[in-house]
Amino acid sequence: MSQTILIETNPDLKKIYSINLNTFVGTDVIHRNNADDAIELLRILPQVGLVITQSKVGAEETAIKIHRFIKSENLATALIVLGESKTISDEVLCLKDPVSWEILIKQAAQHLGVNMQDATAKVRPDYLPVGVHYFYDISNTPCDIYIRIKKAPNDYQFVKRIHSKDVFDKSDIQKYEDQGLKEFYVPKDYIQYFTTFVTNNLIKKLEREDLTMEDRILTTANAHEIVRESIQAIGFDDASVELSDASINSMVKSVKNSPQVAPLLKFLFSNKVSFAYQHCHLLALMCHYVLSKQSWYKPEHLETLSFVAFFSDVTLKSNLQMQISSMRDLNESNLTDEEKRQVMNHAKDAVALMTNHPDANDYIKTVLIQSHGKIDGIGIEENPGEDLHPLSKVFIVADAFVKILLNPALPSSKKDILPLLSVRFTNASYQKIIKALEQKFE
Repeated sequence: MSQTILIETNPDLKKIYSINLNTFVGTDVIHRNNADDAIELLRILPQVGLVITQSKVGAEETAIKIHRFIKSENLATALIVLGESKTISDEVLCLKDPVSWEILIKQAAQHLGVNMQDATAKVRPDYLPVGVHYFYDISNTPCDIYIRIKKAPNDYQFVKRIHSKDVFDKSDIQKYEDQGLKEFYVPKDYIQYFTTFVTNNLIKKLEREDLTMEDRILTTANAHEIVRESIQAIGFDDASVELSDASINSMVKSVKNSPQVAPLLKFLFSNKVSFAYQHCHLLALMCHYVLSKQSWYKPEHLETLSFVAFFSDVTLKSNLQMQISSMRDLNESNLTDEEKRQVMNHAKDAVALMTNHPDANDYIKTVLIQSHGKIDGIGIEENPGEDLHPLSKVFIVADAFVKILLNPALPSSKKDILPLLSVRFTNASYQKIIKALEQKFE
């Protein structure tokens, strides 16, 4: 499905345009507030097919700024301007105010390659897929839930499996998974209601004080997966910000009271927790081990590194990308050129995404952009220097430790891993961090 960025400050028009763009053109609509927000997203998602923007937002020449960026980066992204913009009217389509949604839809369809004859007849599917994991931490749903059964090539039947009044638990959902089911289907008119319902339930559960350690880790892991999916699809919105905040706070609680590494690893593997969250949780745990041995340690340091761990790989799409630990790993991998580019830039890209997260201050962004040893967030430094932020150094060593630990082809015991780190990270401050790991856990 194509993606369209929409900049429209009138809430009624925003709603009308969004619904009709999605319904008749079949494009995912991502809302942004101004040119800078749109440009930051385009840096991360250059495959966005269309930007629809007001000519100006306040005093900002919004359309002109976005047009210049698209040209400078040689993007294939189309641009439709709502209102007059004489400076660029010879190069892009400018629709005069007032803009009717029918005209906008037809122009958007043309720009996105949707057959004009079929555009006005195009409808969204009656049911939309959601991953099975969305049901792990709820016991009921606000609507009926369906599965899809293939009757013949290109012919499917949707069968109701969960009624809105049914009560279920995770074991009931896992029975479907054991049969190979990966997705349930939600009626299209209920999809936003359903995702909001799941998000609110997850937040409420994560904020509980009576969760067992095991339940807290599994719930946080599920929330982490949902946040990743949402951000990769549409960037940050209010729901993903709230859920990520609750998840990070929950992770900090579990890290402070975490079991030893060996039983924790066994638990993570036996419960089929995603590699993304295994890496995230163990990384926060290793950072906590190191920080607890530092004389300058303050509680907010763990919160910062947990935040960075939660989002450090958010733009990466595969486990293979997330397993890369060095430029040698990257060069020897079977990743495509585009996948390698994503790995090379993922620290920088993660910081760009943080523009729309209200808790991502300059302090956090500094640690995040240096999280692979490069000041500009591009590439992976094999032996980082002493000019990085102290928390970045802790993160870098902890990250290398965890990636070795999670790689079945590499050593899995501390006594075998630490010498490998000592050979790689030769500068004095990094050697002290390795010593802290050596002291802390047995």
